[in-house]
Amino acid sequence: MIDSAAMDATRKAWLFLFVGIVAASQSGNLVRIGNASPFAITTWRLALASLMLAPLAGRHLVELARLGRRDMILLLGAGIALALHFFSWIAAVQHTTVANASIFFSINPVITALAGWLFYREMPSRRLALSIVLGLGGVLFIGISDLDFAPERFAGNALSVLSSLLFTVYFLLGKRVRQTVDSRAYVTGVYGIAALTGLLVVMLLGQPVIDHSARNWTCFALMALIPTMIGHTALNHGLRYIQAGRISAAMLLEPLTAGLGAAIFWGESVQPHTIGGYILICVSVLVLILEPTARKNATNSR
Repeated sequence: MIDSAAMDATRKAWLFLFVGIVAASQSGNLVRIGNASPFAITTWRLALASLMLAPLAGRHLVELARLGRRDMILLLGAGIALALHFFSWIAAVQHTTVANASIFFSINPVITALAGWLFYREMPSRRLALSIVLGLGGVLFIGISDLDFAPERFAGNALSVLSSLLFTVYFLLGKRVRQTVDSRAYVTGVYGIAALTGLLVVMLLGQPVIDHSARNWTCFALMALIPTMIGHTALNHGLRYIQAGRISAAMLLEPLTAGLGAAIFWGESVQPHTIGGYILICVSVLVLILEPTARKNATNSR
């Protein structure tokens, strides 16, 4: 039997999760504000987010210093995986179409669900499988008309899959460390490690570190605040109460929330053929959150 406190915590985690998905999905819209290199944007969004979160973490930052050797290695691995995820995603978009990159990345719920079962014994339920199938169907419905398998797209398509794998690594390594560390301290640390990884790449490429326009600094700040500090932090908070596979499946909402953001802020029109895909995605999430055993499984996975 599940106590009311655990149920309330799970409900709040789902609320945080949906806020996080909406916020994280706006990165593609916000990145248009600036014209800095993708590597500079990645580095500064993570560095600024870590600096903004540090005061909120406060005394809990001491928990990072108290981590055992294994958990410290996992924290370092999660930070590096996060940076590599952003880099490979950016490179994918540069070498293939946005539709291709989005569709190939959308295999992430399948990868995460399988990895969660292998490493955390989080057995995927039938409803989770149905939710993933419906969500993937929605993503395909949205982007299938633009899918391109031309040979010159192969590298970008492969990088999209790599980005998806790296996101799963980041997510699952973080889930293990997250059990012993306050969420604010954890994300402060993991963003800081990812930022240092990005800074190293920027310096190796000989790109400017500080010398950016006011427009670019505005882009960095908004990217740090909305998709990173709010978005990814909320997703990480959910890891304590919700199975990683469910979180990954719910993230298939991103094409919908990103599309709405583009329509609101950039005046992009919603194409008729995408509406069916959006409906399928919404149904997939309803199937996910209405699962009777969701709370029980989430509680048992802590």
